[in-house]
Amino acid sequence: MYTNVKKGLEQLWLSQILEIVVAVAGVLTTIFAAATLVLAFVSGGLAALTGVLTGLFGVITAIGAIAGFILGLLGILSASQDEPSYKNALVWLVIGIVASLLTSLIGNRDKFIWKLLKAILGAANGFAGFMVMYTVLNATVTVANAVGNFEVASQGMAKAELFKKLYIIAIILVFVGFIPVIGGLCALVGAIMELVIFFMYLGFLGKAKMMV
Repeated sequence: MYTNVKKGLEQLWLSQILEIVVAVAGVLTTIFAAATLVLAFVSGGLAALTGVLTGLFGVITAIGAIAGFILGLLGILSASQDEPSYKNALVWLVIGIVASLLTSLIGNRDKFIWKLLKAILGAANGFAGFMVMYTVLNATVTVANAVGNFEVASQGMAKAELFKKLYIIAIILVFVGFIPVIGGLCALVGAIMELVIFFMYLGFLGKAKMMV
């Protein structure tokens, strides 16, 4: 009865794996970029190596983001054939990719206004990503209740509420991060929180795709 939901959840599960790869690659890109700047004063050879690694992980991030978006889109479209409420995630998926592209266009411009705009777009991208997860969780809860799998339904509702609280903390970290002294710490805590949410969501999708 819910064969399209099963297919869609499997695609969303794969999409989430790519999201995790992108998140890790993004962090490594930042680390190697910083290392390149430091090593430029110490060793030209090492700086060149970290520069190459920065480019490599940058490419992985870009390819992973595109592939993840496509898989996520296909997953939502597939699942929505059996449960229409999955379609509500489409708008947020598009908003997220637009915000991400605009952030990439801004790049590393130094003026405060660009940094502020980048932070706002980052928050918008994060909110869109949260809404995709929140919508998928609620739609999956509907399916779980329909097939009598109340354990998955209960887990879905609990994770939806937890993700709301974590997202509020993440938004606060984005803007507190403008304080120079603790900006790096806020970014690190935010990245760790993002990975925790991604792994929790991945675990839920893995369980949900087995229920139908």
